[in-house]
Amino acid sequence: MDREWQLGKTLAECNRYMLDNQIDCDVTFRVGETGEVVMAHKYVLGSRSSVFYAMLYGPLAEKGDILITDMEPHTFQCLLRYIYTEDVTLSGDDVLAVMHAANKYAMVGLEDRCVNFLMQNLTAENICSVLESAHCFSKESVRSHCVEFIKDCPGAFESENFLSLCAECLRKVLLLDDLVMDEEEIFHRVMHWASVQCQNSNLEDNGPNRRSVLDNCLYCIRFPIMSMHFFNETVCKANVLSEKETEDVTRQMAELKICQTKFCVRKRRGTDQYSCKRFSYDRIDVKWGRKTGRIDFYVDIQILLTGLLLYGGHHTNTQSLSVYAALEDSDNDIVLTDVTKQVHVEPEKTIFNLKFPKSIRLEPDVRYSVFVQKDGWESHWGDAGMASVVTQDVNFYFLTTYKSEQTNRARGLIPGLLFTKGYRTDVDQESLGVKRKLEDVVQFSTC
Repeated sequence: MDREWQLGKTLAECNRYMLDNQIDCDVTFRVGETGEVVMAHKYVLGSRSSVFYAMLYGPLAEKGDILITDMEPHTFQCLLRYIYTEDVTLSGDDVLAVMHAANKYAMVGLEDRCVNFLMQNLTAENICSVLESAHCFSKESVRSHCVEFIKDCPGAFESENFLSLCAECLRKVLLLDDLVMDEEEIFHRVMHWASVQCQNSNLEDNGPNRRSVLDNCLYCIRFPIMSMHFFNETVCKANVLSEKETEDVTRQMAELKICQTKFCVRKRRGTDQYSCKRFSYDRIDVKWGRKTGRIDFYVDIQILLTGLLLYGGHHTNTQSLSVYAALEDSDNDIVLTDVTKQVHVEPEKTIFNLKFPKSIRLEPDVRYSVFVQKDGWESHWGDAGMASVVTQDVNFYFLTTYKSEQTNRARGLIPGLLFTKGYRTDVDQESLGVKRKLEDVVQFSTC
């Protein structure tokens, strides 16, 4: 070791050097399941964390090696690095663990760093785990942000982390009036969630037990807005509703006046899906052999883009075919959302829908680009593309892309866009169709 290692170093750099080289360490931790040895300095830890101060200098100060069994060595090292230098490198793999460590040892600055990192890196795959962590750490602002994110992100319901939500967080999500999902899809995912909870609680996976683990979450599903066929063939057979509830929902669907219902009778506003079709003609008589397509466009008011219309196969018997689609900020060349899916394309079907995992809010007069790459089939295609289309009072303007993708505004394999119109977010809970008291007791609402 250099005798004059302190020369030219800042305070943080000196602290980091002493930690990394274990110079004059006076406390030893055994971390994780393997009990990995990590050494540090009492003075530094106690001066930065009230929890460490009580642990090391308080009347019940621990003696000898200190066991840290609830976190991995890498996480503990990240915590120490921040304590010594106020520097930390976070990644999607470790940020939740580091936030847990920061919360445990009262390192508010590090906890804020973790929160900021999460807010800037939310995805359909991690949003539910972030929501659950925010709930556990009582971070109400983060939890509210996550719930707002989920309403535009149906892909969150498909993630594995969705199945690990607690009942309270699930209920927060299901109460959203603006979920961009069909109620039938919501029911399927909620039933999957209930099935997992039954297994975790060592309960038989049946209707009554699913109802039990769902508790008040059940009343956040809007059964009256489902199709009669789905309700009869799927919901009733799931055996999660009582006979009286089934009868009430059936009467509501048949538009017979009833006095009360436990379930919201209003459609979620995010489910009012529209399509904008840009071609004058669908060419189903001639094959389109090219594999890629791209079209640029902009709109005149704010909307949510939920997916694309795509042409089906041309005389193909293939059952499952691969397609990749992406939405890009055309001017900045940034991918805003994308999806790779195996789709079932029936030969007689001219056009089918492809949904993005996350709906993207489009701003007026910003140039966007949609790109498609298909693999495995020759498709129909569109001709006589229009420069502008008005759908639901939204003006769409289509342009030939800057990039060469063998398609242009006049023809190609992307016949249109799927969208829902913008909505206000400052909606009073009374407008949701189900009146509830401040406590979590479900109340009846009149029809």
